[in-house]
Amino acid sequence: MKRNAPQAAGPTTATEGDETLDDTFEALADPDCRAILGAADTAMTTSELAEACDIALSTAYRKVERLSETPLLVEGVRFDPDGDHAAEYTRGATDATIELGEEGVTLTVDDAAADPVSAAFDTTGVSAD
Repeated sequence: MKRNAPQAAGPTTATEGDETLDDTFEALADPDCRAILGAADTAMTTSELAEACDIALSTAYRKVERLSETPLLVEGVRFDPDGDHAAEYTRGATDATIELGEEGVTLTVDDAAADPVSAAFDTTGVSAD
């Protein structure tokens, strides 16, 4: 049985001077990262993401690492009864808002679709085969 990795808990906001802001924009500018985000609507390992996106496994590992440094991709663990546990990833957000104000750019990433009642019953970062 496979369960989705957790979604980001509540909105994440990044502002000017915050490294997360630059990392998130750089990831969104990368076509491979966008493909991975598109495929990560359910929890998938890096190998599964590479296959789904038709990109080299080494490239997928680099892009997943880049995305994991942003609020866009959330890491969980897929437990295997034989002890061969694997990291799995899912989108951490369904909505992003960019605001331009006097203090510069503000990016808010949110998972508005998350059901808080369902989330309360899920074990954070855990799935099982």
